[in-house]
Amino acid sequence: MALTSFVVAFVLLGLASANDRECATSFAHGQHGHCVTVESCPYGYYVSGNCPSYGDEVKCCYSCHFGGCETNSSIETGAGTFSGASNVTSPNADVRATWLSRYDHPNTQFELAVTFAQLRAKGINRVYLNVWADGQIYFNSPTFESLGIRGFVRDVLGWAVEEGLKRGIEIWAWFEYGLIATWGSSPTLSVFSNTVYQRGWVKGEAKGYWWMDADNTEVLDFVAGMMQDAFDNYPGLGGVQLDEHFGQPYQLGTDLVATMNDAASHILEKVSGKVSLAPVSPPQASLLNYNMDWARWATEDIGFHEYVPKIYRDLASTFDYDLIQIIGQVGKDKLIPGIRCIGSGANTPYDVLSDMMSRCEAEGLGHSVWYSKCFTLLYPDHVHGGAQ
Repeated sequence: MALTSFVVAFVLLGLASANDRECATSFAHGQHGHCVTVESCPYGYYVSGNCPSYGDEVKCCYSCHFGGCETNSSIETGAGTFSGASNVTSPNADVRATWLSRYDHPNTQFELAVTFAQLRAKGINRVYLNVWADGQIYFNSPTFESLGIRGFVRDVLGWAVEEGLKRGIEIWAWFEYGLIATWGSSPTLSVFSNTVYQRGWVKGEAKGYWWMDADNTEVLDFVAGMMQDAFDNYPGLGGVQLDEHFGQPYQLGTDLVATMNDAASHILEKVSGKVSLAPVSPPQASLLNYNMDWARWATEDIGFHEYVPKIYRDLASTFDYDLIQIIGQVGKDKLIPGIRCIGSGANTPYDVLSDMMSRCEAEGLGHSVWYSKCFTLLYPDHVHGGAQ
């Protein structure tokens, strides 16, 4: 009887000091998580799903250091702290990537070699290179040429793959414009947009751009064909990437989620190599603004090789919070967080940028920084501690 009482007491004591690992090893707002009741979490800084042992009324709170956190009798009060990040490591943990915009394309292969040397010195081992924008291509594509118009500018992708192989930088062809035909006041402003408009491929205008129809098989075959051309014509290419411009903005319809589900599946069936997706975040914003339910695509593993959500935040604390939320929704296996360095508004201070990169690394994740000039122009003398 005494032994039984001891065992019961031990179990209750263990429960009293318990905290689900998913919560305890997560990190946001500069704090590790604690499983507490919703109403007692100060300022409502909590996420759902990280305290599975305790029911729906208990959430993972990241603000217990302000005081007031309460739990039921079987859960820890949240007064203590936890050390150490999650030991779950993504297969993409070693990725240190950046995007190279078409506005920064070199005019010669030598210029690109110099840029790549600078990036490699900063630890960059992957570049998402813009090859498709505003009806112009920066690689050889028989699919585009089949339209009977000129859109080829120069073969930047060929230079990049060659120079990348020399320097240990993996090149992915970024199809920035996705389903966008052109920008401006008319769908017929450029040769390409006028051509596809006459073919009935253009769905409408939104956000200052004219968008092709994701429900049109000819449109999808055209985009998939260009992506496949990149794989066929450039041995050594790491993969191809789409972003939110592959979506359909809500201004074109708020009932296009099923259309985008089908469009994504169509592309993935047609393209033989690795396809990356760089959507806006959080996932709900992508769903509401672009009809792209990428969180579901990730959890159901419809075929994208990776997801590079643009967690473009000004503050490290906000980035931390959103990162943990996204990890909770889609996991880590295919996640490579996108980080803002340069963008609208003030540039991200280097110490904040470094904190964001470190947070990804602490979670066993790689990262991609927007964009290459962050390393070659804005912070040429800084080397992040995680650079390899």
